Amino acid sequence: MRRLLLGLFHETDAWRIPDAEVERLSREFPDLDIERADSKDGLAERIPSAEILFSWAPGEKAVARGTRLRWIHAPAAGIGAYLTPSVVQRGLTLTNSRGVHATPIAEHTLGMLVALARDFRGAIRDQLRGRLDRERWWIGSGRPVELRGRTLGLFGYGAIGREIARRAIACGMRVIAVRRRPDAPGWDPELLKALDLPADEPWLDRVMGPGDLPRMLSEADVVVIAAALTPETEGAFDAPALRSMKRGAWLVNVARGKIVRERDLIEALREGQVGGAALDVFETEPLPPESELYSLENVILTPHVSGNSTGFWLRAMALFRENLRRDLAGRPLLNRVDLTRGY
Repeated sequence: MRRLLLGLFHETDAWRIPDAEVERLSREFPDLDIERADSKDGLAERIPSAEILFSWAPGEKAVARGTRLRWIHAPAAGIGAYLTPSVVQRGLTLTNSRGVHATPIAEHTLGMLVALARDFRGAIRDQLRGRLDRERWWIGSGRPVELRGRTLGLFGYGAIGREIARRAIACGMRVIAVRRRPDAPGWDPELLKALDLPADEPWLDRVMGPGDLPRMLSEADVVVIAAALTPETEGAFDAPALRSMKRGAWLVNVARGKIVRERDLIEALREGQVGGAALDVFETEPLPPESELYSLENVILTPHVSGNSTGFWLRAMALFRENLRRDLAGRPLLNRVDLTRGY
């Protein structure tokens, strides 16, 4: 009998596995011996007998105790904290939940684009002051702009970028993208089905490689960062990259804060080189209270919540159940991580 340990405990409800999902696992996989840890101590106590671990990052000490472990599944896409010496040296199978957050992050991005276009930040500020200034909406840069006809440039084109593109195209935007492998094969239909994502591909105007980043930046009215954090992408949006952007273009980051050099972005926002920004992630999280980003009127901030939604556990568990079926049948697992590349 396969032994599964669930280490999905958290101080907040949003990130704790619902009881109903644990019960469903028991019903659908009677061959599984399921244990559940509700604390770090409980995880450390139970991990020596576990064969499969589905957990938030357990840490090196816990993994080292799991001498029977052969497969770890992460409920998030980012797996940097999972690449401990024991995982890498033992060559454990590691899978992640890449794609689970595509729908909420794409919707969050579209909401930020509409907020920038219609200056909802200014409207909310007026509302809180108790004075709605109608006149400023009719003059100069205060007039709302339309998304239709504008070019959206994606930095990164995985599941999240794919769904952002789909929504941008529905708004009449032209979409171009930079991705690590422009000629990468299409998505596994079974993965898309498990994630409840559409099978049809959105129609992009052009897909380019990393060397074409300056070209993409010069064409885009809106740049959305949706790439994984790797040694190649860390700091990719520095002062030279920001100067390559079309003057006044917007920057949206729903990926990782360290992809952007924050000091350079603040300077570009102050100078008007970047016309506006919507940021969900930051170099230091939580964003320090002394950050100048709080005081810039052309910036919208959210505290790394773009992937959060009531649909998270439905998709995360559907993906995990599909991998449990594949594991039992001896089939390749979905979203297997290359331990040498880190994604």
